[in-house]
Amino acid sequence: MRTFEYLPTSICASPTDELQKVWAYIKKEFLIEMSYKFAMMFSLLGISTTIATYFFIDRLFGNQMTSDLAPFATSYFPYVLVGNAFFAYVGLALGGFSGRIESEQSLGTLEVLFGSPTKLWVLMLAMVAWNTIYASAEVVGFFVVGGIGFGVDFSQINWLSLISILGLSIVAFNSIGIIEAAWLLVFKRGLAAAWALNGLCALLGGVFFPVTVLPDWLQTIAAWNPITYAIHGLQLAIYQGTPITQLTHELWVLAAFCLVLVPLGLFSWNWALHRAKEDGSLSLH
Repeated sequence: MRTFEYLPTSICASPTDELQKVWAYIKKEFLIEMSYKFAMMFSLLGISTTIATYFFIDRLFGNQMTSDLAPFATSYFPYVLVGNAFFAYVGLALGGFSGRIESEQSLGTLEVLFGSPTKLWVLMLAMVAWNTIYASAEVVGFFVVGGIGFGVDFSQINWLSLISILGLSIVAFNSIGIIEAAWLLVFKRGLAAAWALNGLCALLGGVFFPVTVLPDWLQTIAAWNPITYAIHGLQLAIYQGTPITQLTHELWVLAAFCLVLVPLGLFSWNWALHRAKEDGSLSLH
C-alpha cells in the first residue's frame, strides 16, 4: 500500500502566517475577556479598592517623606501605587503561563494544543503578547484611578527611561514565567508555588516599600531579584524624570538577567515538554 507522509503546515508557513496566528490568539483572548462584563467591572473595582487602601494607610502616617523614600522624591502612596501597578506585569508573567498550562490540563486540551501544526514559539509568543497587553491595561487602570481619583502627579515621567526599563523587565519576567510553566509540566500542580513565588518576589523587590527598609541580609537576597532593579528604575523614571543615561546600572543588570533567563527559560521548557511527551504525562495534572 502506498503511504503519504504528512507535512505539518507550520513548516511551510511564512512569518506573516505565524504572526497572524499570534494575532488570532490575542483576538480570541480579548473577545473572551470582553464577554465577561462583570469581571471587567470587578477588576476595576479591585484596582480602586487597592489604591484606596494604600491611600488611607499613607494618610494615617501623615504623608511623611522618610529617608528611604527621599531618593524618589515622593511619599509612600505614590510610591506603592507605581509598585502595585507594574507588579501586574510580574503577576501575569509568573503566574500566567502556569495558569494557562494548568487550565489546558484540566480541560484535557493540552495535548491537542501542543500537537497542533502551530509552532511552539508561536504559542509562547502569543501568550507573552496577550499577558503584556492585559497587564498594560491594568497599569493604565492604576494610573487613571491614581491620577484622576487620588491626584497623583505623573507629569515628570521620562518616557524613554520608562519604556527601556519596562521592556527589559517584561523579557526577564516572562522568562521566569516560562521556567515556572516547565516546572508545572514536570512536577504537576505547581500553580500554588508560582503564586507563592510572586509574593516573595514582591516582598523582596520593593513593590510595597523600598528595599532599604529590609535587614542587610535580606537586601543581599533582594539584589538577586530582577524586580528590585525594575521597580527602582521605574520609580525614578516616573517621579524624578531620570534620564536613561542615569539609569545605566538598572538597565545593565536587567539586561544581564535577560541574557541568563531567556536561554534558561527556553531550555527548561523544551526539556520539560520533551520529558512530558516521553512519559505520557502531558495531560496529567
